[in-house]
Amino acid sequence: MIEAAAAGVATRFNLDSLLAGTSVAIPAFRIPIDGGGAAGKAAEVRFDAADLYGAKGPQAADIRQDALGDCYFVATLGALAQQQPDAVRNMISFDASTGNFTVRLHDGNGNPQSVQVTQAELEDNLARQGGSTADNNGLDGPIWPAVAETAYAKIHDSNPADGLTEGYNAIANGGWPQDAMQAITGDRGDEIRYSEGFFESENSALDRMAGQVDAALSNGRPVTLWTVPEDRSFWDTIRGNEGTQDGLVDNHVYVVEGVHKNADGEWMATVRNPWGTNMNVGEGHDTESATMEVPLRTLADTGGAEAFTVGPAPR
Repeated sequence: MIEAAAAGVATRFNLDSLLAGTSVAIPAFRIPIDGGGAAGKAAEVRFDAADLYGAKGPQAADIRQDALGDCYFVATLGALAQQQPDAVRNMISFDASTGNFTVRLHDGNGNPQSVQVTQAELEDNLARQGGSTADNNGLDGPIWPAVAETAYAKIHDSNPADGLTEGYNAIANGGWPQDAMQAITGDRGDEIRYSEGFFESENSALDRMAGQVDAALSNGRPVTLWTVPEDRSFWDTIRGNEGTQDGLVDNHVYVVEGVHKNADGEWMATVRNPWGTNMNVGEGHDTESATMEVPLRTLADTGGAEAFTVGPAPR
């Protein structure tokens, strides 16, 4: 489980300090529902099908995780949007007669569930500063990440009629990337972890891991990266040093956009932070860009990468 205030028992790290949806608080812009939406919309229906996506359709850049610690979920949404935008379109529909959205998610066994999301529930998501850009830019869209996130909170709430606080409390304090992959796609997917086989060199192991990630992306499969705190050497521990840092938020989940070899022949992973920025990470590599490159060798040497989670191929 990964998240800022997650609770539980860890096998190799303390979940009380995990951030599998490490969040950042960013001031939001609100448009009251009684003010209506775009021209021509009824005042009581602020959001409709036209607000779901931007001009380029669903994109990972539509994700901006603010106050909710559910990076494991919103990063998986972003990975699916990057690799299979039509899958995002197919999971969400709008009913003009009710003003409600319907989201297709999946239970723990992979069985599909249809979840209704009302206008009021969407407004509530924006007020909570969820995982879309709509609560930051003052616009009505792209709203699809908020619709999906609201539905995910709703299926974790035992009585949605009294509001979704219980559901948000359940999803916003950490979770597992494979659980998110199953909820969104119906398939837990696969995990790719760094390992060295018997008599295998580090270079060979890196080639093998990078090849697996690259093949998954080439086949249209959504891929995320789950990060954990870097290992420290004995002397770093004794001296109170942090040791080598990879520049990524610990206990977090990123969208993986690609892997490639740089000019020095080193494997690099291009990852997107669902925060929408890589500032305030505190590991010496801050950048305002949402994307950054990190050497796979550094992730392997420091133990900073727990696993790549790979979802299903397009259906």
